Amino acid sequence: MGKFLKRTLNNFVKELKNIIIAVLVAIVAWFAISMQIFPDISSHISDIKVSASPTEYMTENSLSIAEGYEDVVSARISGKRYDIGNLSAEDFTATLDLSGVTGVGEYVVNVNVTPKSNVNCKVIGDDITVKIKVEKIISKTFSITDGSMIVTADDVIAAENMKIDSITVNPATITLTGDAADIEAIKKVEIRSNFAGKTNTSISTKGQVILLNASGKPVENPEIKADNNNFTVDVTLFKQKTLPLTVQFTNVPANFDLSSLKYSIYPETLTISSPDDSVDAQEKFEVGIIDLSQLTTKYLQKVTLPITLPEGFKNVSGNSYAMVTFENADEFTFLNFTVQKENIRIVNAPENFDVEVLTNELSVNVTGPESEISALASKDIYATIDLMGTTLTEGLKDVTPEFIIRGSNVKCWVTGEYKITLQATEKTERNTPSEPVIP
Repeated sequence: MGKFLKRTLNNFVKELKNIIIAVLVAIVAWFAISMQIFPDISSHISDIKVSASPTEYMTENSLSIAEGYEDVVSARISGKRYDIGNLSAEDFTATLDLSGVTGVGEYVVNVNVTPKSNVNCKVIGDDITVKIKVEKIISKTFSITDGSMIVTADDVIAAENMKIDSITVNPATITLTGDAADIEAIKKVEIRSNFAGKTNTSISTKGQVILLNASGKPVENPEIKADNNNFTVDVTLFKQKTLPLTVQFTNVPANFDLSSLKYSIYPETLTISSPDDSVDAQEKFEVGIIDLSQLTTKYLQKVTLPITLPEGFKNVSGNSYAMVTFENADEFTFLNFTVQKENIRIVNAPENFDVEVLTNELSVNVTGPESEISALASKDIYATIDLMGTTLTEGLKDVTPEFIIRGSNVKCWVTGEYKITLQATEKTERNTPSEPVIP
């Protein structure tokens, strides 16, 4: 029995070898026959990537294909089995035929599918087409300078006694690119600060880009592309304070009663701001100086003074001028008086000069309440020439005197500009003989 099984197994092994050889011979024979009877085969290739290059005409007229068209296609190919058996989409190119594109609109265009140079096959079957939309693509720049771009910080609240002085954005321009109709619909670009809340210091924050139409309403259009979406909004705060306005008088005689001038200032207060705390030290704002010697009855009704702030300060109130109105102006008048030489005096004359007054009399105008002026006489008016700090040389010199009216709490003053002529003579040293020495 054992010998029988062994002999049977050996015969099976011999027959198996013959079977395998027969199968291989059959395959080779089938392949050879197939090559002779069916020399070419066809195959289907999917997901071939489509590319689109604008024509010269499209480039010259800013025409472009809108996104969203079918960018992959399928094609049937034919060729030798051993040539096309392992081909894939990467072995082919597909390009749009844009020769028929002449303007904006929708088109159905042919797709030219071709094998790459190292691929031995051909594309067969019907024409391959895709539907595209052609737009006119333009770019437009919006700028802070021309007002087409604005920056806002409506949700930033300045703390008490603080004021938002300026809101700036960097960069100050933005360029939008897209379909001409879409871009033309954008009339303004707003850069809005992302900060919301109260602050007592200047802040720097990111800005959100908002496109606005002609009605000022936001436009959301993902097809519009911006050259930049990273903006910084700077909000600068100033310290703010409201101060009463005051004026100062100059050329006021020592015995003049300044309270006799009843006046008011408009505006009474001025709100100013500064980038630091220096405004905290201010308790009033002196709007200007009024020269009493120039304050005649002509100007007693109203004096206008320009409001000028120190560098760095801002005029929140916006008033450019202050008006000083004298409420009792109707009570004032003026008369002419003659100051005699004996009422002209020189003080602080240098010791090395002899100084003589050559002016014998001086006609001056005096302004004041009519009741006060009517009681004055020329002898009540004095002119003083103070030579301290004056460099004298020999000869004649015209100098400006200061006037004072005799009395206390005087309510009148001399108005106008006057000159007094002096004669200066340099002193010479006289040599005197020395006394004899008594032995």
